[in-house]
Amino acid sequence: MRILGQIPHPELIIQVFKSGNKFILKFEAGPFEQSYKFMETERLSSFEDFKTIVTEELIREIYSIFDQMNTRYILISSKL
Repeated sequence: MRILGQIPHPELIIQVFKSGNKFILKFEAGPFEQSYKFMETERLSSFEDFKTIVTEELIREIYSIFDQMNTRYILISSKL
């Protein structure tokens, strides 16, 4: 797996990787990360294609999932 690049964001680490015929789009915030795998296609064949996917709307959805992850993390931690 090799890193193709990082998409700038003030709070998140957003990276695109290539592994065989798959791309991996990874978002990191604090102790949490989300990874999405995509097969290489004519429409998704380069790092530049992923720059167009990462929109403000997608970022809002990613934050919503991170909020859910944090809620679960707090619940799990409180039981330890």
